[in-house]
Amino acid sequence: MKIRPDQIEGVQPDQMQRRNKAGQSESAFGDFLNREVARGETAAAPNIAPPPIVNPLLAAGAVANVRPVSEDGAQVAGQVESILDKWDDYAAALADPEAGLKSAYGTLDEIADDVASLKAGQPDLASTHPGLKSIVDELETLAAAEQFKFNRGDYV
Repeated sequence: MKIRPDQIEGVQPDQMQRRNKAGQSESAFGDFLNREVARGETAAAPNIAPPPIVNPLLAAGAVANVRPVSEDGAQVAGQVESILDKWDDYAAALADPEAGLKSAYGTLDEIADDVASLKAGQPDLASTHPGLKSIVDELETLAAAEQFKFNRGDYV
């Protein structure tokens, strides 16, 4: 295909119009920016008071409201921590292909047994330590869900 000069002349005005529009928008933006900067320099910032400084020692009285943990609560917290450590072992066994699924399932059985014995050993956990009770319930639910996944074959 040959390009003839009369074809080029028809396209040139369109290109010139586009260039002019681009130049106008750039200069318009530059003018607008200069006006805003000039206005910002001349306008005085209103006097705003700095935020008040709060003394952190004023809340030291709240420390007196903290109760010591009972021996029973510390024992339950230790058992929960032990179960959480077993969850870490379980996750590591699932991630390691050399450990195998048998060891992971054995750890999961230990977790389920520990949670069941903890619930059986502390029947009044809901009234004495409601926070620990909710953690134990979540551990039980998680163990049941993982056992279901294993039995369904999700990890095979």
